[in-house]
Amino acid sequence: MRPEAGRVNILVVDDRPEQLLSLEAVLAPLGENIVKAASGTEALRCLLQEEFAVVLLDINMPEIDGFETATLVRQRRSTRHTPIIFLTAHTEHLYVERSYSLGAVDYIMTPFAPEVVRTKVSVFVDLFKKTQQIRLQAESLRAHAEQLQRLNRAALTINSALSLDAVVAAITEAARDVACAHQAMTLVKLEKPGERARTAVSLSERYATFQQEAPPPIAGRLCAFVCGRNRPLRMTQRELAQHPEWLDEGGSTPPPRGHLAVPLTAADGQNIGCIQLSDRRDGEFSDDDETVLVQLAQLASFAIQNCVHAEAREANRLKDEFLATLSHELRSPLNAILGWTHLLRSEPFDEQRVSHGLEVIERNVAAQTKLIEDLLDVSRVATGKLRINAAPMALASVVEVAVDAIRPAAEAKQLTIDVSLDPAIEVNGDADRLQQVVSNLTANALKFTRPGDHILVALRRVGAYVELTVRDTGEGIAPDFLPFVFERFRQADSTSRRAHAGLGIGLSLVRHIVEAHGGSVMAESPGLQKGSTFVVRLPLLGIGRTLLAGSPREARARAHAALSCSEASSDLGGLHVLLVEDDADARELLREVLSQHRAEVTAVASAREALAAFVAACPHVLVSDIAMPGEDGYELIRTIRQRPPHAGGDLPALALTAYARKEDQKRALDAGFHMHATKPIEPAALVAAVASLAARARAGELSSAREHGANEEINP
Repeated sequence: MRPEAGRVNILVVDDRPEQLLSLEAVLAPLGENIVKAASGTEALRCLLQEEFAVVLLDINMPEIDGFETATLVRQRRSTRHTPIIFLTAHTEHLYVERSYSLGAVDYIMTPFAPEVVRTKVSVFVDLFKKTQQIRLQAESLRAHAEQLQRLNRAALTINSALSLDAVVAAITEAARDVACAHQAMTLVKLEKPGERARTAVSLSERYATFQQEAPPPIAGRLCAFVCGRNRPLRMTQRELAQHPEWLDEGGSTPPPRGHLAVPLTAADGQNIGCIQLSDRRDGEFSDDDETVLVQLAQLASFAIQNCVHAEAREANRLKDEFLATLSHELRSPLNAILGWTHLLRSEPFDEQRVSHGLEVIERNVAAQTKLIEDLLDVSRVATGKLRINAAPMALASVVEVAVDAIRPAAEAKQLTIDVSLDPAIEVNGDADRLQQVVSNLTANALKFTRPGDHILVALRRVGAYVELTVRDTGEGIAPDFLPFVFERFRQADSTSRRAHAGLGIGLSLVRHIVEAHGGSVMAESPGLQKGSTFVVRLPLLGIGRTLLAGSPREARARAHAALSCSEASSDLGGLHVLLVEDDADARELLREVLSQHRAEVTAVASAREALAAFVAACPHVLVSDIAMPGEDGYELIRTIRQRPPHAGGDLPALALTAYARKEDQKRALDAGFHMHATKPIEPAALVAAVASLAARARAGELSSAREHGANEEINP
């Protein structure tokens, strides 16, 4: 039997039951745990199972006598120094000598005086307790020394991390190691617009196998409480069981062996996050664990702030480099556009040469448009205004459309793109944004892969997630640049001698879009000239749902059908279009595009002229700029909408503007426009939008659409 807390074991060995009862009664006042054995064999079995303060051993016993029992006790390392007191009726000097030769601490003749036995036994009980106390103190000091050594190693690791994400990961690993816990998580909150919170999780082998299926059971509410009051919190498993409201989901199973969390605090005393642990390997979390974790949190807070300041300094340097790069990237296509424009106007070229020049102009306009769109997205991210319009969707069709768009460029570079897609995968996402993710990753692979090599794009289900992998055999990523590959404006080579163009924002947008979908993205590379792999992980929507977006083949069929419809509607004969644009060159271009499709166009430069032309001619469709001197496009459409329907108050209207934000689109539609399009716009898209507005107006669909708020945006 195990002793109660605070009691120690005393072993009494005698083959006579009455003697055992007598000794138990004599020793009972000591208040310790009396263990009785009726033979030497039974005594040895007890000594194998428990630790004893003292053994009272009879000499004359059947089978194994007291001397033989003592000899066997002394042969075992764990019991070699256990005190033995012989109890016997033998008075011969030979017995006494042999007893002490076997390491006995005393030799008591029977019958004995109870007080004498109790006194002698109590001495060894006290000695045992003091020895245990010293041993526990030594173990505690040793454990604390080991914790301090781990803390010292952790400080070196944390301070040598190259990025904030790496710092947070190092803090988490160190916290779990220092406190000997199975689970650890770190949260770092940076109160800056567009700056994401950083989290990291560390799990022991006991839980690592479950990491792919579900997040570890660490309580977010407890973390929020610690961040709110900015003080440590330690709770046992029993306390957590008594207060299930502290746990996420309001009553999930409490972490075994409790929970410990400490805040991360900035120099000004403001909370910047917390470190939390659960499930200690051995016993509950202790005062020492809390003390050392607080020390780690202090080191971590300094490291986080140093890293943030260093990243801010680096960001300023990168912005300077970025502005220089931006100037180059914007001026290069302008140079091609301007140069070919002058050549086409001044030199008599044949039809083939003219076609080539126009192709160069179109390609550079598209490149410049892409740069501007990426810059707008970066601005949205920086101001926290990146919007995700999520809906259930089949991801395979989105991936295939993005890959199909880049295939011509890959073929021109003699690259092969291998695609392996699971068509049954569904996610809850924004199709346009996820297509942007795939496009940026494949374009990045295309840029850094040598002619003749290949790129792999794969989509598969992994546990509760979907993994999109883009792997190339190209230039690879240097180990020192790998932690920064998703940072804004970062480029492995930003010098004037760099071989690849770009602003260094494509992969940053990938990370922000993926994280806005609740996913993660990581980059891997064995090193330079060894290729690279990018893996996007998104939560799986669920199994067994009907694929809302259909198969890739169905998606392409719908796209072809839409294209055919657009081509069929390109004839604007019989339509009178009122065009409002204050820029003379843009006005002339738009009028030419619409006129070539047989529309009658009245082109004016201001809202005042537009109202006069509207009253005089009653157009079928209005195409208006927004930003104009004097009255803008918003005031123009509001004035028109104030008129009754029979006087043109329901005129179909398209807002054509350089304001491309979601809020700009909403403002235009709320003001009274039926459609919103951003500049620059493809001529075919403009014609299709005008034709669609006219057709829907004839069918009476526009008024119904306005009643239900079903307005549209036209992508350029």
